Amino acid sequence: MDYGYYDYGYYIGLVKRLEEYIQDELQDSAYYKELAKLAPTDFSKEIILGFSQDEAMHAENFQRTYYMITGRYYMPGPIEPIVISDYEDALKQRVLAETRDYKKYGEEYLMAPNKYLKDLFFNTRTVEAQHAMRISILFEED
Repeated sequence: MDYGYYDYGYYIGLVKRLEEYIQDELQDSAYYKELAKLAPTDFSKEIILGFSQDEAMHAENFQRTYYMITGRYYMPGPIEPIVISDYEDALKQRVLAETRDYKKYGEEYLMAPNKYLKDLFFNTRTVEAQHAMRISILFEED
């Protein structure tokens, strides 16, 4: 990996953040799998399961980056139990979560010292924004 200008402080902080991001993206993937079970139509279920796959891919991309920096894989903790009591409320919460992630990964993009990391965070934030926008479709499905 091109370490840019060798800002070791940046990479030490990034390693900790990547651990958080891997865990969060795995949790989000599992959440969407559960949410898909409540989807009112096959179309909604397909969209939500696509979100789950995207989130799992984000975790994989962050894991790959973690390995490139540290030479080892991060061992995520267990996924927290997922309880969804209301489908529409869950969708609203996901819009908020996706937009928070969009902002977070945008900030990472701005801090990234090299093209590989910039591309990683730009592409991840783009998908998170797509999720937030596509959730609006799900409110109309029933």
